Amino acid sequence: MASAHRRMEIISILSARGHATMRELAWELDVTRRTIMNDIIALSFDYPIYTKPGEGGGVFITEDYKPYANTLTQTELETLCGLYGRAEGKEKEILFRIIHKYGADKLEL
Repeated sequence: MASAHRRMEIISILSARGHATMRELAWELDVTRRTIMNDIIALSFDYPIYTKPGEGGGVFITEDYKPYANTLTQTELETLCGLYGRAEGKEKEILFRIIHKYGADKLEL
């Protein structure tokens, strides 16, 4: 995976979850923690992300960063939520990210 694509995946993951550890990101993106650290440094110049050390720490994105929210129609959101309810494993995680990335403010679960 190219670094630009990986970095957009990091932003997508953080936008959906709010935070993740370096270890989680490295595992999910199949790279080293050092690579993730370099990506976070590069991303911090353009995105509202920050790190916090210690217990409960990791990589965070500010709560008000929602560049994609509300771009799904209600029908699209309902369809994705239905698929999410039947999905398992990696597909469920991806659907979760899509729903929270594109329809977070409309979500009524």
